[in-house]
Amino acid sequence: CHSLQCEWFEASGKGTVHSWAVYHHAFHPGFKRDIPYVVVTIDLQEGVRMIAPLEENDASLLSLGLALRITYDDANDEITLPRCCIDG
Repeated sequence: CHSLQCEWFEASGKGTVHSWAVYHHAFHPGFKRDIPYVVVTIDLQEGVRMIAPLEENDASLLSLGLALRITYDDANDEITLPRCCIDG
C-alpha cells in the first residue's frame, strides 16, 4: 500500500493460507537455483498479511485456510528472511 504509517509488534507467527503462487521465472538471479518455488500470502492471527516462500516447496500440499507458521532463516549476519511451513 506504500503507506508510511506502520508499527512494529511481536506476532505469534501463526496464520492461514490466503493465496499462493508457483514461480517458474527467477525475477532476481539469487532465486534462479530455487525455480520452481512456492510463495504464500499468509493471514496472520494478528490481522495482518505477509508473504513468504513455502518451506515444503510443494503447492499440492496447500489449500485455502490451511494452518501455517512462520520461521526465519539467517541468510548472513545482517539479513534474516521469513519462510512459512505447514503447521501440524
